[in-house]
Amino acid sequence: MPTQCISERRLSVMALAFSSLFSTSAFAEGEVDDRLPHIEISGERSHYDPRPGKVSTATRTATDLRDVPQTVNSVNMEEAASYGAQTMAEALAGVPGITNNSDTRFDSFKIRGFSSAGDVFLDGIRDDAQYVRSLGNIERIEILKGPAAVLYGRGSGGGVINRISKQPGADVQSSLKVFAGSYSRLGFAADVNKVLSEQWAMRINAGRAHANSFRDGVNSSRQYIAPSLKWDDGRTSWLLQTEFSEFDRTPDRGMPAWRRNDRSPYQLPPANRATTYGVPSRDYIKDSTLYLRSTLEHRIDQDWKLRYTLGMLHLNSIFDNTFATGLTGVNNNMVTRARWQQNLHQRNWQNNLELEGNTVTGAVRHDMLFGAEYTVERRQPTLYSRSPSSSVSLLNPSKAPDALAPPALSTNSLHRADGIALYAQDQLTFSPQWKMLAGLRWDRFAADSTSRTTGGGRAARMTSALSPRLGVVWSPLADHSFYASYSKSFIPSGGADTVGLDTGTGASTVSNNALEPQSSRQYEVGVKSDWLDKKISTTLSVFQLDLYNRRTQVSSNPNLFVISGLERNRGVELSVNGQLAPNWFVRSGFALQRARIVEAPLCRGTNCPAANLAGKRSVGVSGANGSVFLGYAPTFGFFSEAGLVYEGSRYVDIANRLDLPAYTRWDGKVGYRFSKTELTLAVTNLTNRQYYSSSTGLSQIMPGSPRSVLLSANHKF
Repeated sequence: MPTQCISERRLSVMALAFSSLFSTSAFAEGEVDDRLPHIEISGERSHYDPRPGKVSTATRTATDLRDVPQTVNSVNMEEAASYGAQTMAEALAGVPGITNNSDTRFDSFKIRGFSSAGDVFLDGIRDDAQYVRSLGNIERIEILKGPAAVLYGRGSGGGVINRISKQPGADVQSSLKVFAGSYSRLGFAADVNKVLSEQWAMRINAGRAHANSFRDGVNSSRQYIAPSLKWDDGRTSWLLQTEFSEFDRTPDRGMPAWRRNDRSPYQLPPANRATTYGVPSRDYIKDSTLYLRSTLEHRIDQDWKLRYTLGMLHLNSIFDNTFATGLTGVNNNMVTRARWQQNLHQRNWQNNLELEGNTVTGAVRHDMLFGAEYTVERRQPTLYSRSPSSSVSLLNPSKAPDALAPPALSTNSLHRADGIALYAQDQLTFSPQWKMLAGLRWDRFAADSTSRTTGGGRAARMTSALSPRLGVVWSPLADHSFYASYSKSFIPSGGADTVGLDTGTGASTVSNNALEPQSSRQYEVGVKSDWLDKKISTTLSVFQLDLYNRRTQVSSNPNLFVISGLERNRGVELSVNGQLAPNWFVRSGFALQRARIVEAPLCRGTNCPAANLAGKRSVGVSGANGSVFLGYAPTFGFFSEAGLVYEGSRYVDIANRLDLPAYTRWDGKVGYRFSKTELTLAVTNLTNRQYYSSSTGLSQIMPGSPRSVLLSANHKF
């Protein structure tokens, strides 16, 4: 399925009125100002062309990818959706250096070996809540590899995943898409853009889909509506975006690993890959989200502009979830289960003020960005549990509800976080051959967690940090740019946790807030090149990413951690994208990485880690992954594409007791493109390969989907 490509036609997503604004700017001829949060990629190329162009996530400004001294990937959602991708896990499959660790409850990934729990954004606005995100209103997903705290604040350091939303524009085509596929999948997506006047434009995206699953008793339905409105008088503009989405589904946490007794090694789940261990007639998860984003921008003169962005996320997530927790019985032929219920409310507010412009000092051009940020996050999870619950057969589990008492109150907490930040960035151009990127950010992050249960406590902590970034780009030849960079991030208590238990403000425990922050740093060198008269673009990078002051879980208390350790990932990435011949295109990327725990606490007694972790492979990180797709895509008529997604072996748990085997999945599609209508037949897992896609523990291993077919019709008007 599609994983790594820049906008296929580089479609504009801004109002036509902006063209007059850009024509008076100080940018060189041919440049386009698509700076965050206004995202524009312009210029006409093939419908399919995956070559990179300007990106916004890496610098929050319109910067040519060649001038960014870090690795950046981009996923075109129109291409991903043609294969049926509706979740981030599906859309990001095969992106080099990204491993899926998503749970039935929320999105989760490892980027260059480290958790992305606090590193997911929407149009540059932090989106670290615990839920499965909708992609119906998303134009593309950009992934910046390595620490990005200089622009985005706290984070694990592995990278940033930034979804770029669809926006009104004078040259945006409306469309209607209907689709049907395997496992009773059926749905539609409508995208209506309307130019109201010379200054006003609006756009509405809406969709609904329902699907069953190859997993017993599992089904889902999702719906969304996302209206947006833009006003632009050529000097001042205002963009208002809203989105409401619901995702209702049967929870499915996968299958338990098996071993004959406590001394036997763990093995892969012996049951059929359709086997589930919940109670489908009773279990459910429902995420309801409301987004609001307002962006007001004023051009002071031809060189400088001021921008204020207000973002709000309102999340309600409720579930009743029965899932496998372990093994029991003769030869471990039975599965123990737990039942949890949750009622979660979260509110995030972000205010961002930026001054952006350029100036010249002597022979040096400066493209500068100054920013101030204030964030408020409130999360209130109430959890009820019953563990152990009933036991069911390992190979033929009952789906009937048990007659046991309902879950009792487990936790009732209030988590609050407030952040203030100041940052500055300068892109210096000394000559066409030499460029430099320098930035510095100061953050103050305050986390306050209160337990409302009997005997609960409260802990608060304030963390201040400086996050630097420095990179240099050297272009001795017209088509080749060599670069080197250094960047750093920090992970405060209550901000994000690399062991996956703290997804932002909400999942932090009272005891964890007393911990010192973790930090990460990355060194990266690489070369970005164009070939065959700029028809092919390549990026080759080598990096070392360290997480120090690493948190380690204490065996005697699953909610207690100690700060001592070093986790390191060294790797190399290569991507090749572009046009091989007339109407023939390639998009590909591959990563080799060696993620290990280098140092871990060594001690005896109560407060010690669960195992000697030094030398262990990082959990959930494959040593190699990537994808390569070859497509035939003329402007009209028959088109096709085929390729593979490869994922190396990954350890299920931090003690490295079981690894999921490597797999190669073949995908492909064929179709016919008329002047305004496109028909597509896509197949994922063409060879019906049996594999395991992700895991969140020894009791929660998720099998990959068998062969799946999707037929879609997309009409533009």
